Amino acid sequence: MALRRLNIDFEALARAMAKQVGDENDYYLDTHTGRVMRISTDVWNALEEGETIAGSLNTWQQEELHEAQAVFSDTQGRYLPIPEDLEWEVEEIMSDFTDTVRDADLRSKLTAAMEGRNAVRRFKDVLVHYSDEQQRWTALQQQRQQEHAAQWLEDEGIEPVWTAAPKP
Repeated sequence: MALRRLNIDFEALARAMAKQVGDENDYYLDTHTGRVMRISTDVWNALEEGETIAGSLNTWQQEELHEAQAVFSDTQGRYLPIPEDLEWEVEEIMSDFTDTVRDADLRSKLTAAMEGRNAVRRFKDVLVHYSDEQQRWTALQQQRQQEHAAQWLEDEGIEPVWTAAPKP
């Protein structure tokens, strides 16, 4: 089966995948435009309960409500729920990265940081003092996120053409 090519902002997709855990929003990919959409839990709840809330919303919230209604009524599969990055995947990447660190002291600090709760935060806190290694970590994490996203999209029949949104 040939994959359908779609322009997708990788950074927006990666942020959506990373923010899923504990976020008050759901994220969807519009398979016609490649746009990553954010829909707040409050808007979803209002739609599911059949509330008419449009009059009490700001302009940006009304746009979100319009998008939520499109997703809610989608029967053709145009809007795909964006899967979340699983914590164990991030921890696996951290472990893979630590194995490549040549500085024994830093490798020891990173290994210790990966133990217990808040491992990702502690891991990043250690790297903040090692700018070269922090850049390597960021590049590896982005590469793995892109591979994960590309695999998900391929499973959905989409070949991503990665774009980046212009910086403000």
